[in-house]
Amino acid sequence: MGFFSHKSAQISDQAITGNAIIRVANSVFQSQPGSEWAAFNADTREWLFQNGYRYNGTDELPDGRIPKTIDIVPVYDTPTKMHVRVPWAGDLVGGTAPATDDYGRSFPAFLARYFVRRCR
Repeated sequence: MGFFSHKSAQISDQAITGNAIIRVANSVFQSQPGSEWAAFNADTREWLFQNGYRYNGTDELPDGRIPKTIDIVPVYDTPTKMHVRVPWAGDLVGGTAPATDDYGRSFPAFLARYFVRRCR
């Protein structure tokens, strides 16, 4: 399975994406026309692509769009709901920590911090 990256290294482009994420968060479950949630929920793959993300993987499409074979599962936090993201076991094979000393270069330490946190 691949991963998502931002199409641009420019902070200004990433800020545009961040503002779109804020609009989604502020409109969760609002389905009226013009709602960012409605657009996001109607076609999450297209919303991600149009808002600066590309999919990188062995099954990627030439323009970086997300293939239909990839399930996208939106999750949202509330003041009393936090999600625990359980990684796919295949991603853990040969896993390495980011190349910083923040995790003591330990993949298990990196994984421990990654496992329980707010969505992102």
